Amino acid sequence: MSYLVFIVAVGLFALFGGGGPLHRDTWFDPMMGRIDALALESPLSLALRVAVPLLVFLGLFWVLALFLGELGEALMSVALLYFAFGRDDYPTDLQRFLARARVGDLHGAEMLVTEPNTLPEQGIMLPEAALQAFGYRGFARWFPTVLYFCLLGPFAAAAYRLIDLMNVRSNGQFQSAVAFVEWLPARVVLLTFSLLGDFEKSRSLLTDQAFDKTYSNQSLLALSIARAWHLDLSNAETPSHVVEVVETAQKAISRATAVWIVAISLFALL
Repeated sequence: MSYLVFIVAVGLFALFGGGGPLHRDTWFDPMMGRIDALALESPLSLALRVAVPLLVFLGLFWVLALFLGELGEALMSVALLYFAFGRDDYPTDLQRFLARARVGDLHGAEMLVTEPNTLPEQGIMLPEAALQAFGYRGFARWFPTVLYFCLLGPFAAAAYRLIDLMNVRSNGQFQSAVAFVEWLPARVVLLTFSLLGDFEKSRSLLTDQAFDKTYSNQSLLALSIARAWHLDLSNAETPSHVVEVVETAQKAISRATAVWIVAISLFALL
């Protein structure tokens, strides 16, 4: 049943992307306003923001299970997993960036990776900023959700997305919590990149930088792509080099996604 839920939810996400009724999160706003009015400490505030929606989801799960049995459980699980996938239009934004870079409009391309929601680290060159932005966005919209679903079920996947959404809607107030819950998925994806690319060149990341607190998840993912696929981020910011970097990030995310789907499918058949 879990594998069927996974396949249906992944298919819906591939078909509709980060849109549709389940990704319209305006219902958070009244709840967040009431919690803000309580002026709670940050950890308690985040716990409440995540717990209340999960309790609502759990109530709906029980109601559907009561009336529809296993079908109701499956439908609610699909809805939760689809809800837990990322919101932003990553493929469109990536193509917009590539279109500008290919015609030499590096300033216009740079604007797409220096907006607040793209999360590149400050003080770096455009190739590395683009690699961090698109590498992280490609990771965050899919991989943590799938890993937590496989390990703990649909409610855990939904909890991850709720933490992420609350952080976005509070302008980064809960960034440390997001970094914490993304720590394990980022390391599993790092291993995936290493196996898909040059393992010898990137394996030191698995034993050293992966456990170094000075490396953020964004920078670690970017570094793993660069090493596994032999990218030289110190090159001059030429349009062709910027395009190569972002296309490599796209290829890495696509291949890792395919590997995860195949691995989950094989595990389900055992």
